[in-house]
Amino acid sequence: MKKTDLSIALMTLCVTLISTNRIFAQNWPGWRCDGRGISSEKNPPLKWSENEGIKWKIPIPGAGHSSPIVWGDRVFVTTAVAEDPNVETFKGGVYMGGDRHKPDESEYAYRVICLDTDEGNVLWSKAVEKQSPKTRRHTKNTYASETPVTDGKNVFASFGSVGLYCVDFEGNVVWQRDLGLMRRKTGWGTGASPILFSNTVIVNCDSDDDSYIAAFDKATGEAVWRTERNEGSSWGTPFLFEAGSRTIVVTNATRHMRGYDAATGKLLWECAGGSMVSVPSPVSTQGLVFLSSGHSIGFLRPQPIIAVRPEASGDITPPRGRSQSDGVAWSHHSGGSYVPSPIAVGEYLYVPQDRGTLTCYEARTGKTVYEKQKLGDRNTITASPVAGDGNIYVQTEDGECYVVKPGPAFEILAVNKLDEVFCASPAVSAGKIYLRGRKHLYCIGK
Repeated sequence: MKKTDLSIALMTLCVTLISTNRIFAQNWPGWRCDGRGISSEKNPPLKWSENEGIKWKIPIPGAGHSSPIVWGDRVFVTTAVAEDPNVETFKGGVYMGGDRHKPDESEYAYRVICLDTDEGNVLWSKAVEKQSPKTRRHTKNTYASETPVTDGKNVFASFGSVGLYCVDFEGNVVWQRDLGLMRRKTGWGTGASPILFSNTVIVNCDSDDDSYIAAFDKATGEAVWRTERNEGSSWGTPFLFEAGSRTIVVTNATRHMRGYDAATGKLLWECAGGSMVSVPSPVSTQGLVFLSSGHSIGFLRPQPIIAVRPEASGDITPPRGRSQSDGVAWSHHSGGSYVPSPIAVGEYLYVPQDRGTLTCYEARTGKTVYEKQKLGDRNTITASPVAGDGNIYVQTEDGECYVVKPGPAFEILAVNKLDEVFCASPAVSAGKIYLRGRKHLYCIGK
């Protein structure tokens, strides 16, 4: 090879590697990226409104609380589109009730939609299934509340009792798996998103009937392992936690919070003491993994927060009257959030409450740093916060996004208002923030 040809080849290789790394850094492949909700990018948007800072705003048909995910120059969302749109009812806020006596009386098209990140153009919209709902849903839930996940080749989308689907980047269904009928407490519907580990896609399928967690081969959809769970309904997305040479799948639930070997599904540890309604997903920092839950209605106790050590094994439930054990670094009987998941940034754990407040704890000790700081007046928080470049973004149902400075002092850096209801968690990619509202998908940034 000539020197000139060699130089060109090396330059091409460098450009390819740089481009690959750039795209990789921009990806937001699943719910809260990898479950932690933290972006490594610099200078995400700080201020916006309906009149400024919006790159594009695109209507999304149907109803769905699933979050957008991003890979390269594509953004994906899922939705459930009713043949009769009058059944797509919704009631926001925090309240008792919301139970529906029967499934929606309409056929739904369960869709995966792919848009380009530059202008929001719909590249394709694939109805992976059309059928009437098999189960009921809460008035605040939808039939498309599970966030999809992608490996850059395929998108894996769960629609609960409708099934798990693998769709390629051209919109073709590669495989489908029946997850069984998932009847949830008082018919509230489903919400736990799939996650990826190695060559598998993992789903947690808790219900009031037969609960289990399972891993399926990404390429074929064939079952790799399945572990039965002595559990009732839960809604939290599983979380991958690195502990030495093993990767643990951590799950939240009412009877026991548990850790499984991600490669085999073997139960590694469990801790009793969950709340009667377990929705938030685990997070981690400082070598600990944190689980929390609890309805915000005061008499529905407990509302636990626990910090699990990486070397935990067996039954790690703290003895009665104690807040620690060999596997539990610390725990609180109250303070857990109902729907939104906490976020852990650096030395601190931040727990948003559904009624619009934020509490901060020292991650290593559980010491309260500040408590129930208000984010506006009478706000409801359903979306889980994300973080990027030293900022924490807390999106409220009423369209206000509070940008909070991390650290021991509570400080609001900005408040950004949009004219829509938001229940889905944000996505951050390539210097832009993607917000999924009840009717539109927003791209915030330049």
